[in-house]
Amino acid sequence: MRAREHANPLAGVLANDENTAGSPARFGIVKNEAQYHRHFVAACLEEGVPFRVVDLASPRWLDEVEGSGCEVLLVWPDAVLSVRNRMIKDRVELLERELGYAVVPSSREIWMYEDKVRTADWLRAHQIPHPRTWVFHGREEALDFAGSCELPVVVKTSFGAAATGVWVVRSRRKTKALTRSAFKRGLLAGGSDPADRQWGRLLFQQYLPDVIEWRMVRIGDSYFGHPKGRVGEFHSGSGKVEWDAPPVSHLDLLHEVCELGGFRTMDVDLFETPDGQLLVNELQAVFGASVAIDQSRVDGEAGRYVRLGPSQWRFEAGDFA
Repeated sequence: MRAREHANPLAGVLANDENTAGSPARFGIVKNEAQYHRHFVAACLEEGVPFRVVDLASPRWLDEVEGSGCEVLLVWPDAVLSVRNRMIKDRVELLERELGYAVVPSSREIWMYEDKVRTADWLRAHQIPHPRTWVFHGREEALDFAGSCELPVVVKTSFGAAATGVWVVRSRRKTKALTRSAFKRGLLAGGSDPADRQWGRLLFQQYLPDVIEWRMVRIGDSYFGHPKGRVGEFHSGSGKVEWDAPPVSHLDLLHEVCELGGFRTMDVDLFETPDGQLLVNELQAVFGASVAIDQSRVDGEAGRYVRLGPSQWRFEAGDFA
């Protein structure tokens, strides 16, 4: 975290009162220990709108927010420490629901951020097609499943970004070992703090070979989509991007999921199976763009998709990302 702060040229920029854009509101930017809030700081400086950086981890966090004079909060939840992730979600929800602050993304949109169990439950509740998923909170039930499930199987911790905390397991012995660890010492996602073990529950997911993973994004009335590249077993965190245009069916499913959830800011990652079935794998309100800012390109030109009506879409070239 210290290295990230040192590498952030905007780490010391905590406020700006210039309002060359004539904004009717001051923005509160929630501090992120991994420095992802720097993107909001850069955007506010570029747009010329006033802002304050607020720290929800402070013992005086509520006084700090209420004393900032901010009406809108810009939030990138934590993807490094699970306890900080929960803290930001809890306090943002209280500020939005109980005190009436506007929040972007909303507490509803960040509710599933880096929480695979919440995501699986939400998808099942809304009967949205997704890979078969089993979540266990009891050791004996989990071990029974580990001893009889079809292999290979995907084992996941609930918290963990960029394919950390994900194992594609091909042996019964390894499956049982991971299960025992989950209910004893806990499982540790790669690159995590050694103290941040995830204990007391475990998620298994159907292994789907030869799928294409699509990143499908809605931001306001702009829609985007492109296939993720693959390195080894994983698409997430691969650092590779492909630029095939998303079919209408993919855009339709993105729109359907966002309308069901009331989402205006959401990345919906889709699996496309070899027989053309579409399955929702993850939903993340914020996400990395390590290769390119663009989220859609057609014939090498960046742009967005606009919905004209049921199964009717138009591509508009331009810098919408």
